[in-house]
Amino acid sequence: DHRHRFAHPDARIAEARWLASRGATAMIDLSDGLSSDALHLAAASGVTLRIDLEALCTVDGVEAARAAAGGEEYELLVAAPDELSSAAFEAEHGIPLSRIGLVREGGPAVEFLRRGERVDLPRGYDHFSP
Repeated sequence: DHRHRFAHPDARIAEARWLASRGATAMIDLSDGLSSDALHLAAASGVTLRIDLEALCTVDGVEAARAAAGGEEYELLVAAPDELSSAAFEAEHGIPLSRIGLVREGGPAVEFLRRGERVDLPRGYDHFSP
């Protein structure tokens, strides 16, 4: 149930350790929303993230752009090598690992794409805004 997951998020510690041991080079939890936390990851790594909105896993009836600007998911955004096995991850942890985009040199920046076209999204939660 989505309400239960919202009220009682799972810290993905075991999953993060597994990913790090298999070559993940950066990761962040999505507590402030994908649109904000992706920029934090890009800034810390000096890269550009290209995220495909159509690849996002969303709840029925929730538009991907709205989901990307949300927050409190506490799922992980991970930069990992292409050869990382999503099947092995799912077998180990019982949850899917979804590829939602690419990491490019240069930045920091985040580009959200819908059907190959760039889309501007509102930022997620900002702890330092008035």
